[in-house]
Amino acid sequence: MATFTSTPPYNASESPGLAHGWISQPEGRGTLSVLLSCITTIFLCSWSVLCLNIPEPGLSRWGFLKYKLRWQLFTIVFPEVVTSMAAEQWESANQSVVEFKRLGHPQWTMRHAFFADMGGFVLECPDFPSFPVNSEQLAYLVERKLLQYPDIDQETIWDRNKADGFARMVTTVQFTWFFIQCLARWVQRLAISTLEITTFATILATLNSLLFWYHKPLDVGTPIVLKTESRMADILVKAGARACQPYDLTPLDFLKSPPASRSIVAPFWFGMGVLIDFDKESLSRPVQRFVNYKTRPPAGITIRETIYLGLFEFAYFGVHLVGWNQLFPSRAELYLWRVSNLVLLGLLAVYLIAIPIGVVSSRAFSRRWLVEEVDTPLEVAAQLPRWAQIMIHIPILALYLSARSYILLEGFISLRALPLSAYVDITWANFVPHV
Repeated sequence: MATFTSTPPYNASESPGLAHGWISQPEGRGTLSVLLSCITTIFLCSWSVLCLNIPEPGLSRWGFLKYKLRWQLFTIVFPEVVTSMAAEQWESANQSVVEFKRLGHPQWTMRHAFFADMGGFVLECPDFPSFPVNSEQLAYLVERKLLQYPDIDQETIWDRNKADGFARMVTTVQFTWFFIQCLARWVQRLAISTLEITTFATILATLNSLLFWYHKPLDVGTPIVLKTESRMADILVKAGARACQPYDLTPLDFLKSPPASRSIVAPFWFGMGVLIDFDKESLSRPVQRFVNYKTRPPAGITIRETIYLGLFEFAYFGVHLVGWNQLFPSRAELYLWRVSNLVLLGLLAVYLIAIPIGVVSSRAFSRRWLVEEVDTPLEVAAQLPRWAQIMIHIPILALYLSARSYILLEGFISLRALPLSAYVDITWANFVPHV
């Protein structure tokens, strides 16, 4: 076991400027303090940020825990995807508030809208099994007098919220303190480990997710039942020709918005769905819950939101470039770190360029090459043969997963040899003005 001393603990054959081995911490930072600080912060961020949709009815506590742990692991690997998902849910809720205000219900809030979109309201008709309805479907039913406006106040919804205020406070204190420490080390030109850089990026994503999900209830287990005297058969007849097609999820599928052409995250989930069904749809029909990743704002994604998420994604991946000239245990690890970050930024750039090109060319491409003419890139991709979908998405996801996995892994394996100044404590007195 190595110890931190004024004499660099490496021999001539080792990289100069690196402290090799496990560093104890009686007089400064040590390997254990760096490791525990990062692991604690990442765990708290990935657990407390998750505001998942209401799970399948009858799910046991153990089943719900597994459900949330699976999503926590996903959040650790893809925190930027969770942020994009939260942003689109926020946009859907915001549009719902505007729509209900137009219908004469200004008391409908973001909290109501989030609750509806997460499966919080279940419609019970006299002639059909009950099923969840989202905010767009509720607005449709209320506007046409097919359902009485759900006169439920915010407090009733928030009573179902299981957010632990103390846990959220601990998380906020932890990542704020971590954030301040990283900035202070940067100001004093002290080295920051690659694991700390990754943790800093996770905090950036968590802050954005928490802001977008500020009004969304946490860990709600049961929905609120809305009863109507209207028969489902009558609702479908009044909807006309658009409700004649067999439904996929619920009888109100005819109200389902098309895939948003400007969505940052929808193509990712489509590609994931080609290879693996991560958040499985309910097996029963009509469905009894909404999956977490299929929120589609009725009016689509705004340009403002697309620009914001694009800038956020560049900021998230760009943070890792802080380690561009970092001292690594080996030259190979330095090059792999650089290549991995360039791959992620390159994929993001190609992705953002492909979105407007796909929007412009989808109709012409589908008219010439596909059976049905469609308007969005995702609708084009959905009509491609299965083998073509796999051939397109496997290389992209393989590059993405390889680069992300290496960055996460390198954060831990690089702890075996960090720059000497990584173990020097911050001199907080230097930040106090001297009179």
